[in-house]
Amino acid sequence: MNAVAKITKTERGESIEMIGGFGFDTSEVRVVRVGDQVFLEAVDAIDEDTGLPMQKLRELIQEGLDSGPAESWDRDELRRFIRTGER
Repeated sequence: MNAVAKITKTERGESIEMIGGFGFDTSEVRVVRVGDQVFLEAVDAIDEDTGLPMQKLRELIQEGLDSGPAESWDRDELRRFIRTGER
């Protein structure tokens, strides 16, 4: 769905009037800039495939990228680690 939203500028920053169908059911959103695009995501968003909070999933993905391709991913092990902090 594409739409145009109004931006209001103040001394403190900018605000965007969220139009129908684009609102959030949360009081905070994470703001991510990728090039000239800006993405808004609910802070408490959960990934449907893994059941993990998006922020934690991003951290785990980055950890995997940093560790190189030799380390395999185990979805159940990741879930246990997130819930208990143990591998």
